[in-house]
Amino acid sequence: MSAFQESQSRNNRGAALLLEGRIDLAREQLEEAVRLDPGNARALSNLGYLLDAEGQHEQAVLLLQRAIALEPTYAVAHNNLGLAYTHLGRCDRAQESYRAAIQADGRFGVARLNLAQLHHEREEWNEALEAYQDYLRLRPADAQAHYNVGVVYLHKQMLEHAAAAFGQALRLQPDHAEARINLGAILVRRGQADGAVRLLGEVVERQPEHLLARYHLAVARLARRDLAGAAAELESILSRDGTAYQAASNLALVYRGLGRHAEAVPLLESALERAPGHPALTFNLGLAYQDAGDGAAAATCLRRVVALEPEGSRLRAQAEAALARIIHEGFANNPGVPDR
Repeated sequence: MSAFQESQSRNNRGAALLLEGRIDLAREQLEEAVRLDPGNARALSNLGYLLDAEGQHEQAVLLLQRAIALEPTYAVAHNNLGLAYTHLGRCDRAQESYRAAIQADGRFGVARLNLAQLHHEREEWNEALEAYQDYLRLRPADAQAHYNVGVVYLHKQMLEHAAAAFGQALRLQPDHAEARINLGAILVRRGQADGAVRLLGEVVERQPEHLLARYHLAVARLARRDLAGAAAELESILSRDGTAYQAASNLALVYRGLGRHAEAVPLLESALERAPGHPALTFNLGLAYQDAGDGAAAATCLRRVVALEPEGSRLRAQAEAALARIIHEGFANNPGVPDR
């Protein structure tokens, strides 16, 4: 067997080992393939991909550049170079590499997907949407890509399009929890809380530990004025994760609605310990103090919100209005009110 043939054989074995996750053995085979034939572009590309996956990004770039110099239309090498540039934070070069891969092989879906994900990570929503749509023309059955399109549409505030994309993801993959959660959240915003409760309830039934699904289910129950049901979901979250300050804040609001004011105050105090200076939490704590009859503490919280929030913000205006009501009622005029 010639050195060329032996190099090809070792590259094939190395690629198979790489797919199996047997990295050390794959490296041995690929390094030997390159030693036997330094002009083996496929072995150079595979070894570059392996090194990039192991965090040796600069070395990977050098090997992949060598592979492309030997075989300029090798789409896989261009794509792998794009991955290495992405990991190095050289996003413009990564885009160039992905586009070169697409130009070399117009049916190479992976490069289109990588380009879309790069735009997505950079929050370049229009470019991400175009790239995802290009990819889906080649791979229309990819549920995760449809989900990603929905996320892009959410960022573009195009709720109907987002709902359609999440719906398509669910048709392709009915157990896609994140698609159900996002579609449920959209239904709440549309005023279709009953449908949201059904969708989100199915996620929680299948995955009881999925706290994000429970959180959105609680929000949907709130939209139905089901305070007891919302409280049960939020209490379940906090029993599993005591640091979930958003759940604690919302549970405190539910307790206020249920007239359980004494329970709302410690929840919000605890949440503020985990997120000190959080304006919305501070505002809610002020309202909880007011409900509990402690106007002095309420005024202190509301003054903090006014100090934290910029002029003209909605929350600041709400805090100023609530503070004015407290002062008008005489709660905040006692001599001992701290002004912090």
